[in-house]
Amino acid sequence: MAKTIDELIERINVEKDREKLYRWYQNGHKNNLPEIMTAALGRAIHLKAQGFNPEDKFENAVFHALAGYEIALSIKNDRRTAAQRTRELLKRLKPLGAMKYLMDSPDEKYGLELLTSMQLAEFTFESVVVTFPKYFETYQVNVAEERLEEIFQTRNSGFEYPKINRNLF
Repeated sequence: MAKTIDELIERINVEKDREKLYRWYQNGHKNNLPEIMTAALGRAIHLKAQGFNPEDKFENAVFHALAGYEIALSIKNDRRTAAQRTRELLKRLKPLGAMKYLMDSPDEKYGLELLTSMQLAEFTFESVVVTFPKYFETYQVNVAEERLEEIFQTRNSGFEYPKINRNLF
């Protein structure tokens, strides 16, 4: 019996095997089912973020953003990629200091662009700032909001999910 998209997403959302999530993504790509690809990527990000030890909800959000960024980098580089500079920044400045630094940095925001295109904006560093504004200066919250708004306005409606040739989750 055929399952609905919602039923399939429910199954994906409880999956604990990254290899199976990769296969879900592949099948979603093959059958042009963006909801399935988004769900598989989102669940992979959750699983990857479980490897960190957050002290509170804010740090948990930061580590989810790091996991999302690393998966975006892995897709871009076609190999598993750790965001080494970002990890070092988090270690050196702690999560709050690193987030403030990232909001002050004009560097290219590849993770922001790819994750928002895949309907996974909640896993961006900018989303963390908007979700926890009390930790940041007003201008940093404004920067995060502007980046998100700009991405949503300029996002190509013809976005194609990338084909992933190996398990990068």
